[in-house]
Amino acid sequence: MSAKKKVDDDNSDPGASRYGNFINYYQFHHVVERVRQLPQHVWQSRHPVRKYIGLDVGCNAGDLTIALWQFLKDNLSSDIDVNVLGVDLDPVLIQRARESHLNSSVDFECLDFCCTHDRDNIIGNYLKRFDKEKFDVIFCFSITMWIHLNHGDEGLVKFLEDICERTELVVIEPQLWKNYRNASRRLRRSGEMDFPLINTLKLTGDMVKHIENIVCGDKCRFEKITITNDNNWGRKVLIFRRFNLQP
Repeated sequence: MSAKKKVDDDNSDPGASRYGNFINYYQFHHVVERVRQLPQHVWQSRHPVRKYIGLDVGCNAGDLTIALWQFLKDNLSSDIDVNVLGVDLDPVLIQRARESHLNSSVDFECLDFCCTHDRDNIIGNYLKRFDKEKFDVIFCFSITMWIHLNHGDEGLVKFLEDICERTELVVIEPQLWKNYRNASRRLRRSGEMDFPLINTLKLTGDMVKHIENIVCGDKCRFEKITITNDNNWGRKVLIFRRFNLQP
């Protein structure tokens, strides 16, 4: 894992980050507010055995991952076994998640989801444990901007396509375009080099619409089933379902 991807405890601006792996993330984006936005009646499993498997991409120190597991437990039938895997590219945050959250139904792995080889091994092995080919739901809270800034338009499209390929339901909280500019400004103010790809991006402006177009496009073939009101920090949560998955 690159040293650049470790939590930067010494950064003079706590809002400056290249990858979004903030050490104090939950102070500004509270877990309760995230869970409050989620509807109660869209979660289901197509698996004949009563198992429900979730993936939380960009899980940070795991607080939200645990809350999502509990939320699913509370909103699915009591006889369904719910398990969630949280992944993050930062080894320090993953170690904190493992130490802080001892739950046999929730696992944490250090993984850069954009690294194909590592992703396929870790994700594939996890799904095999439960005799499943896909997750029932994948959560992507406030990570699309970081992938977009570091991997460009093609990287964002590829990420969303890879997510959709591996799940029946996808939950995305996209950052707004103004957040991109703020991230760039904070990085430069901290003395770091700007995101090299930021001025090459063509997918700008209404990021909710861009993401919806990709996920509901011909390649992914999902349908939007929910878009929430804004949360306390001004973002919506989008929920998409594989087109052939019926309630």
